[in-house]
Amino acid sequence: MSTGQRRRLDEILIAEGLVSETQIREALMRQKAHGGKVGSQLLYHRYIDEPGLVKALTIQFGCEGVVLGRLNVTPAVLEMIPKKIALARKVLPFDFVPEGNLLKVACEDPTDPDVINEVKFVARGKRVKLFVAAELSLDIALGVGG
Repeated sequence: MSTGQRRRLDEILIAEGLVSETQIREALMRQKAHGGKVGSQLLYHRYIDEPGLVKALTIQFGCEGVVLGRLNVTPAVLEMIPKKIALARKVLPFDFVPEGNLLKVACEDPTDPDVINEVKFVARGKRVKLFVAAELSLDIALGVGG
């Protein structure tokens, strides 16, 4: 959004009819008690499915999203970003298109300039495109506790 104001995820989820206000309140209480993101709480407690959450995140960030639960990422693609960086920045390379030298990378916030710069640096000359993904799905794909 050009104003720099990003719509809140809970507002988008309710407006899109993906969850109820009651489910948002419960997720916010769980978030307060256990941490993480509200979307992860909704996903973990099955108030929403991953495609629904990713749809809302794409609206929030104004970019493309990726449903990691539907992918089978090859080890060769995973190795295109060092594991240490992938874990530190919570990014996951999930596809490489040789024709355009394009590396597709899932992350929580594709607008974060630090993530953008670091991923471009470690991608060794490849073009990089960031996609938003659900935090819980990224944690699972990266092998960190979710």
